Amino acid sequence: MDTYKVAFSVIKNVINKELDLKNSLKKESKDATRGESIEISQISGIFFRNYFLIAHLADILNFKKNSDEMIQLGLLYVNNAFRKKVDQNKMFNDFLMYIIQKKHQLSKDEIFYIKDVISRKRTFDFFDVKKGTLKYYSLRFNKPEWLIKLLCKQYGKKEGLSIVYEISAMPQQFVSVNYSKAFSPTMAFKKIDADLYEYTNSTSIRKEESFHDGQIYLTQLGYIEVFSSFDLSNSNLTCYLGDFNNIALDFFKKFVGKNNTLNFVSKDNKLTYKIFDEIKSNKLKETHFYEGNESTLIALLAKKQDLILYSPKCSNFELFRRNPEYGVYFNVDDLDKIINSIKDGLNEVAKYLEVDGTLLYLVPTINLKETHNLINEFIEKNKESFVLDKEKIYLPNKEGNSLLYYAKIRRVK
Repeated sequence: MDTYKVAFSVIKNVINKELDLKNSLKKESKDATRGESIEISQISGIFFRNYFLIAHLADILNFKKNSDEMIQLGLLYVNNAFRKKVDQNKMFNDFLMYIIQKKHQLSKDEIFYIKDVISRKRTFDFFDVKKGTLKYYSLRFNKPEWLIKLLCKQYGKKEGLSIVYEISAMPQQFVSVNYSKAFSPTMAFKKIDADLYEYTNSTSIRKEESFHDGQIYLTQLGYIEVFSSFDLSNSNLTCYLGDFNNIALDFFKKFVGKNNTLNFVSKDNKLTYKIFDEIKSNKLKETHFYEGNESTLIALLAKKQDLILYSPKCSNFELFRRNPEYGVYFNVDDLDKIINSIKDGLNEVAKYLEVDGTLLYLVPTINLKETHNLINEFIEKNKESFVLDKEKIYLPNKEGNSLLYYAKIRRVK
């Protein structure tokens, strides 16, 4: 099997926003052996971890953004600078033939330029990119310019660039042991606390059998700290999940088995099927699952709740460091729509909170418009009924390497 040819299809699906990387790999690699599937995944991953550099090279050569020509250029870069599995001269000559077939004319200088640049893993000495500009940092950190601009504006240039640097690197991989699962940690796992480990290998934890078997799941130290501040029993608790997230598992582990009634609500249970399936398999009588949105909670909950965990769909900056393709398909123009949706949802879920109950707003993003600013606006508009007990932003460049925000809002009236 020509793994580069299959990787071409995988990448094209993603940049055309037809499929995410995981599902694109699943679709295009269905006839591949395990070894071939790993190769295809590696090729695609390297492409997206260098996407903005590849896009810039394509622009210099007048290839359209996200065109077939740009993908082929990227695959040439992946092989000749990184993998070197295919003979470099053959790969380069095949690329030139492909470009000719596409009726592109490259000058001798352009051909020499490609051959020189494409053989180096990282290069930022472009004559048309000034050091210190957004474009420069976009190429260096492989992140969209709008994200760098936003973080530098909200946190200051020095702190903003420090955050971008951390987002561009693989995060520390912390895992929690799944409820009622047996787990025998290998040398790759460093114990942090009861049922909490750090995966210390430099490779992704997704290669571990214990991860695929559902014995463990990824978490953040920030989530553990947030839930440790609660000690509830004989209470009514609801977890509202707006997007796929392991927060539900941490919530479940913390509050199950204490005479609590647990409700899990999602707009689309298909998004969180694996998470809910893990919980459902325990067949606990006081755990309920509903499909609905914020405005339909009135029909789902029998009484007002002592604790509501509200984790709506957000910009999810955490994915910028875990999924290299996220910076390609996330549309910044959707931010205002996302923020307005969160505001509407927050107003709705707050209605179902008991007096002296807590609304825990928890999101894996550090965009101030979705966190501190949004919560302050809510408290100001509802100051007769709600107070903000505590809030915290976890920045990835600080101890713990977490990326999230939470606010504990208490109903007083």
